[in-house]
Amino acid sequence: MPIKKDKYLNARGGTVKFVDVSCTNCGEMFSVYQKDGPGWLKRCYLNRIIESSFYGIKKVEDIKNLTCSCGNTIGTPMKHKDGRLAFKLIRGNFVRTLNKSQK
Repeated sequence: MPIKKDKYLNARGGTVKFVDVSCTNCGEMFSVYQKDGPGWLKRCYLNRIIESSFYGIKKVEDIKNLTCSCGNTIGTPMKHKDGRLAFKLIRGNFVRTLNKSQK
């Protein structure tokens, strides 16, 4: 899948990493997330999740909880203060690992 590049990334001095986010209960990977900059991963913005099922979602009411197939709730839908839609991840319910292509 082609990745949209951020044309202002170098000007900001940021670094983009692709992070695999998986369930702590069963280990199933449910998304790949484009993370920009340092810090703990506490929310996944929909416009940075590399998964086609989230394209075209415009309202927070249209999003269901992010739940693994084993029933573990990974995150809840939220609208960030800048207007972007995201999942607020529940600490302890997910594992974050650096994507294999960047190691």
